[in-house]
Amino acid sequence: MTKIGVIGTGIAGCSSALAILKRFPAANLTLFSDKPFRESTSYGPAGLFRLDHVENRKWARATFEHFTELHRTIGGAAGIQLMSGHILSDNLELMKSQDACMRDIVFNFRWLEEREFTQFASPSKYAIHFTSYTTEGRTYVPWLVKNLEEKGAKFEVRKIASFEELGDDFDFVINCTGYGARALTGDTGLTPNRGILFEVEAPWHKHFLYRDVTTFSIPMTKSVNVGTTKKPNSDDMNISQADRDDIWQRYLTLMPTLKGAKLINEWIGLRPDRKSVRLESEQRSTTNGNKFHVVHNYGHGANGFTMSWGCALDVAELVASHK
Repeated sequence: MTKIGVIGTGIAGCSSALAILKRFPAANLTLFSDKPFRESTSYGPAGLFRLDHVENRKWARATFEHFTELHRTIGGAAGIQLMSGHILSDNLELMKSQDACMRDIVFNFRWLEEREFTQFASPSKYAIHFTSYTTEGRTYVPWLVKNLEEKGAKFEVRKIASFEELGDDFDFVINCTGYGARALTGDTGLTPNRGILFEVEAPWHKHFLYRDVTTFSIPMTKSVNVGTTKKPNSDDMNISQADRDDIWQRYLTLMPTLKGAKLINEWIGLRPDRKSVRLESEQRSTTNGNKFHVVHNYGHGANGFTMSWGCALDVAELVASHK
């Protein structure tokens, strides 16, 4: 029986594990995590499907198709909602990039006509509309965990300091550690990008709204996420008053009607930024001479949910290629 260890129980780790077990149901699979899910980067996001880099379209398309199937068959129980909204920007190149990334993947993608700009309190020069999915981390990842447990996966709370720790007990080690992969692999090309979200009570707000990709609101099932900061190379996990003032000033300019909305929670996480996603395998050996395969799946930046299932399918394919 093939033994597989997955390091990381966020969106990447749980998706990869489920894709593996769907393909190899007899595999003996254990997931490792060193902290509670509430403290992971996957807990806070509303998980709006939106893509930033055209080279990742293959993974994004496979994920969108997966979310479409889940929305048809399961929907809210998995934390998945179908939602429309807008991105506004004065940056034409940014908007063209969003067009190239998503036009033929999401639903109803189009550029807004002049008369439609009257719906915004503070319009930009350009605006696009599309219909997509939100996949709430705090609901979707536990749903993945439930599915994994039903398929026999085991979960262990344990900090893994090296792949070799697992090499004598597992045939495959799947590295889904997000920004933690920097310490685990020595990959200095992986950098932290600090993000902040405010969860507010605003039941009247039904559509996502972005200014560029740094100021946004995304409705969730019971609340609305407002954000954010994008601070590359910052691993500060404290939210300052300056952070709060900056985000709210930008957002209330975009949508003044959220002024006075009740604050429910604040959240901060580190996006695992990398020039490109690392999704590849390598063979390693333990000090006992035992050979095992490591499959890396990290560096998704702000698009972890958007690429999650597509990347997971490729992880399963890499496992298959070495069996």
